[in-house]
Amino acid sequence: MDIRAVDLNLLKAFDALQAERAVTRAASRIGLSQPAMSHALSRLRDLFSDDLFVRTPGGMEPTARAREIAPLVSSAIEQIEAALNLGTGFDPATSAATFTAGMAEYAEVALVGRLAHAFAERAPRATLRLLPLNGAEAAEQLERGAIDVAVAHLNQLPAQIESTLLFRDPFVVVVRKDHPIAAAPLSVEAYAGQSHVLVSPRGDVSGALDRILVDFGLRRRVALLVATYLALPGALAAADLVATVPSRTARQIAAAAAVTILPLPVDFSVAVSMAWHRRVAGEPAQVWFRSLLVDAARE
Repeated sequence: MDIRAVDLNLLKAFDALQAERAVTRAASRIGLSQPAMSHALSRLRDLFSDDLFVRTPGGMEPTARAREIAPLVSSAIEQIEAALNLGTGFDPATSAATFTAGMAEYAEVALVGRLAHAFAERAPRATLRLLPLNGAEAAEQLERGAIDVAVAHLNQLPAQIESTLLFRDPFVVVVRKDHPIAAAPLSVEAYAGQSHVLVSPRGDVSGALDRILVDFGLRRRVALLVATYLALPGALAAADLVATVPSRTARQIAAAAAVTILPLPVDFSVAVSMAWHRRVAGEPAQVWFRSLLVDAARE
């Protein structure tokens, strides 16, 4: 078997366990969770038809087969990383790689224009994939390697997931042109008294904004529930509904539809963060991709 053909992450899992002789320490060494490391060991066992490591009172001891392939694994890691230019840099202009970002819809709407333009200009042979993401799924998707980065409102990430704030976006009110509430400054009471259209991919009928209104002794009526922001222009044009959306999304809607943007009469915003797995933190290709997202987020 040509060990250089084995998945690099599996080789790194083997190398870490060879050095640490304990699943927990080995997992921490390369930024994996303990279950992910155990899964990697299972895949290695299937690949080499050998347990490779056995449990003893002193820890995880390598088998004779593991000791035999250990130098080959170390050499393969060095060769693969050299081939990927992990130590010498990354040239997006010549890369044919695929970069995948999981994005909440509001983040995609805010970023896709500038991101797509910069990506096409700097990496003309590479492929950009933007996949739908619920923030609660981010850590699991990053752990599996299904996405390179997650962009959403992210909370309580595990230790192996690193993150940075991209931007904070205040919410505003969007209504059709000539909507009656646009004639005067909007009070919180007038806002709550409107018929609302709510964007909720999961079908939730209330959220953090509704909890804020409760503090004012108010409730709003959600007259229409839609799954995507794409439905808002048609809904707003057809009825005297109001939509409450992040300001960047509102500007995108206003560019394509006859709407008016009004200030939201309460302080409410969404923090959009970018997260990635620790195991790819230093890879030049991923560093470049994350920098592209940071640039796209700047106004």
